[in-house]
Amino acid sequence: MRITIKPENRVLDTIAGESLMEALVLKEIPVQNICNGQGTCGKCKVRILAKTSKPTPIDFEHLTNQEIEMGYRLACNVKPEDGMEIEVSFIEDSQDRKEAALLTKHKTNLDSGLKKVFFHVSKPSLEDERGDWERTEAHLAKIMESDVINFSLSVLKKLPSVLRREEFAVTATLWGSQVLDIEAGDTTRLLFGVAVDIGTTSVAVSLVDLNTANVIKVVSVENGQTAYGADVISRISYARESRAKRLQMRDAVRKTINRLIQRLTEESGISANNIYKMTIAANTTMNHLFLGLDTSHLAVAPFVSVSNSSLELAASELSMEINREGRVLMFPNIGGFVGGDTVGAVIGTPELLTGGNHLLIDLGTNCELFLITTEEMIACSTAAGPAFEGAGIRQGMRAKSGAIEGATITEDGVKIKVIGSQKAIGICGSGLIEGIEQMKSAGIINKQGKIIDPEKASDLSAELRDRIRTGGKEGREFVLSFGREEGIDVSLTQRDIGELQLAKGAVCAGIKTLVRMAGISVEDLDSIVLAGTFATYLKAKSILEIGLVPNIKQEKIRAVGNAAHVGAMRALLDQAVFYDAIKLAKRVKHIELGGNKEFTGNFMRSMSLERIN
Repeated sequence: MRITIKPENRVLDTIAGESLMEALVLKEIPVQNICNGQGTCGKCKVRILAKTSKPTPIDFEHLTNQEIEMGYRLACNVKPEDGMEIEVSFIEDSQDRKEAALLTKHKTNLDSGLKKVFFHVSKPSLEDERGDWERTEAHLAKIMESDVINFSLSVLKKLPSVLRREEFAVTATLWGSQVLDIEAGDTTRLLFGVAVDIGTTSVAVSLVDLNTANVIKVVSVENGQTAYGADVISRISYARESRAKRLQMRDAVRKTINRLIQRLTEESGISANNIYKMTIAANTTMNHLFLGLDTSHLAVAPFVSVSNSSLELAASELSMEINREGRVLMFPNIGGFVGGDTVGAVIGTPELLTGGNHLLIDLGTNCELFLITTEEMIACSTAAGPAFEGAGIRQGMRAKSGAIEGATITEDGVKIKVIGSQKAIGICGSGLIEGIEQMKSAGIINKQGKIIDPEKASDLSAELRDRIRTGGKEGREFVLSFGREEGIDVSLTQRDIGELQLAKGAVCAGIKTLVRMAGISVEDLDSIVLAGTFATYLKAKSILEIGLVPNIKQEKIRAVGNAAHVGAMRALLDQAVFYDAIKLAKRVKHIELGGNKEFTGNFMRSMSLERIN
């Protein structure tokens, strides 16, 4: 059967028996697939413009009546019909948010470990019949002051033509005692690297000039693995079903990185062959899936990884489309669900290591906590769930155009801040947190998170009372934005509030448990540092008022942007930073909160929407 995807007018041939979701994933059409097609998340909604299918109970459970009337359906619950026309959102993550959140001003030495040297090789003659490599090696030995010089077969294969192209004037790219490349002429100015942050939700890549430390461009896009699940557990479950599916996950994230590299090189006019170094920060699961490793034992106690060590591999081994002999360096994992991204975030926030008691919170699909005191370093992860990324929220979405990212509620109504120049179509994590904090401050919900009965809300203005609706299975809802005419209403339901309470309760409980284990109190903390792109857009007042973090002086809370990516860039520019990261990971004590009675108790006490002591 043949279907058409709007607005690109792309025609797809579908296979009999497959769902629309399966067809879209197979053809790499972007669609949210939080629950891996189980029909439980309600995020794979598409709008059917022609040959509209009849809504099912699952559609009614997850979509509003307004959305159903407009033709929206869940892709996992639709069987394609010949001639069907589907409207799918192709909007990518807001690039302005990603680049604005990336801090690159940290002072870092420029010593990448790479070196390009230009020299002339003596020409062969009847008196000097040495091989091309031997005469080249003789010059390199003097330059490197070493008799041990390693090289690859790929360098050897190209050597004869390279030597003769510019009259035996060549440039060698060196990595310690390893010759990575030989080029004709003087190419010493062309020395580049890329820093990669593999997040569960998105992947960011920055292109850096390793001669000048200039960050040329930063790009990011949704992780291609999201087509197989929103969180690490769902992806581990998918990958463990078969070797083929594990490799499918591996290839998805590698394609994502390579597409970003291609975009960087095309837009900058730089050859990918002149990119010789790549540093990667990734959580433990993303690390394993990128490498194609078995993740079976990560999801069950005692949560054992294949390896927590740092890695150095050739780009060709990982199908990375930079110079084939380029070095790919991966940060070490700390353990379990605390991975190289946490190590990168600490390295990317070097002020944490200057003394005192500091807590780093990496807020994302998974939440990692890193605590450093005058005595020790400890870290843990807490199962906050993907609510901060919009999953589990009825109209939740990632930080894309059309997402509500902030809200102010007064007696006169609601003023929203929307990403991009279009009507609101959903709400992202920062909008969720600020919206609920504002609803609490306005008296629309109480500290238990319950939306009040509008009939009994005499203290509310008529404008705010009229925004409270009696919902279905998800309880009452409060409308943040009216769609009017062709748009859709965006609201927060009672169930949405409950999802946030679970997520923020887990984070707050994790913090309280961790500081107690370290023998200090929350008041003893000199700072709470919020890392991650999402955290950049949170207001300290909002997260305190809903109890996302325990009560502390507001001025002690600060955001540092995508610190893991900054850490990857610092290690890209200075190889000593990467070695420091390896040492740091070995010093950190990893704590498992699963089954911890103190954490469970703290969790139950951290659910209310108020400042929590």
